[in-house]
Amino acid sequence: MSTKLFRDVVNTKEKIMNRLTYLTTTLLLSIILFGCGETGPNWQFEKSIDIKGIAPIGFDIEDNHFWISDGDNNRLLKTTMDGEIVIEEKDFERPMHLAIDGSNVFIPSYGSDAIIKYNNGKIDTVNVKEDLDAPAGVDVVGNEMAIADFYNHRILYTNGTNWMKVGEKGNGDLEFHYPTDVQLSGDKIYIADAYNNRIQIIDKAGKHVKNIGKDQKMNAATGIYVDGAHIYITDFEHDRVLLFNEEGDLLSEIKEGLEKPTDILVHEEQLYVINYKSQSIAVFNK
Repeated sequence: MSTKLFRDVVNTKEKIMNRLTYLTTTLLLSIILFGCGETGPNWQFEKSIDIKGIAPIGFDIEDNHFWISDGDNNRLLKTTMDGEIVIEEKDFERPMHLAIDGSNVFIPSYGSDAIIKYNNGKIDTVNVKEDLDAPAGVDVVGNEMAIADFYNHRILYTNGTNWMKVGEKGNGDLEFHYPTDVQLSGDKIYIADAYNNRIQIIDKAGKHVKNIGKDQKMNAATGIYVDGAHIYITDFEHDRVLLFNEEGDLLSEIKEGLEKPTDILVHEEQLYVINYKSQSIAVFNK
């Protein structure tokens, strides 16, 4: 073999090896970056806050106090972050998944088929353009409001001017089976479609976007919370919280400290889950 030919063969081999090295490195990087997938926040159980005597359905936080709907005892309660009651309002008929906007607390009154606005002891009924049948959840952001209308198997939404109604009983897209909670986030409405055992996402024009959670075999998807790109749902009968990303991938399952959880929220880098059975609030840190 001539010197020139040998040199050409060596150079060709070097090019092939360099190319293989590049492809191998690219493949490994792809596996590292994409194969492992997103894991989401790593929530660790810290403690339980005792709220004995309260049968909690929904809750929210205002000025480092909890507002809690005591469904079985027909009360709206304000407590400290340690669970001590500081305000008790008794004039409610099975309050459900409430929401706070500014200084207003909005309460779905399941028993009286109304949305109630509470502000510093003053109670008003919100003017809803449709007849409600056991509203179970409400969310309010400025002039916008969304309602989970339980026995009508539908969602109501207003932008402050016009009302929209979406849904009927069923298990298809834009159908619901006892929706229990609802949250507004961005241009979407997120629904705890309780007995379809899923999260259903629609846009504010009433179009279907996505269903999430069917593969996880939930049993009563009761409370929902959306925190940026993360979606939390309480799986009541399975004593757990499931955390998904916006694409619907399951990121984690949380079980410690949970007994029949009904609602969930994130506040100041802590995760709070309210437990109906144990009458407690589980607290998690990252």
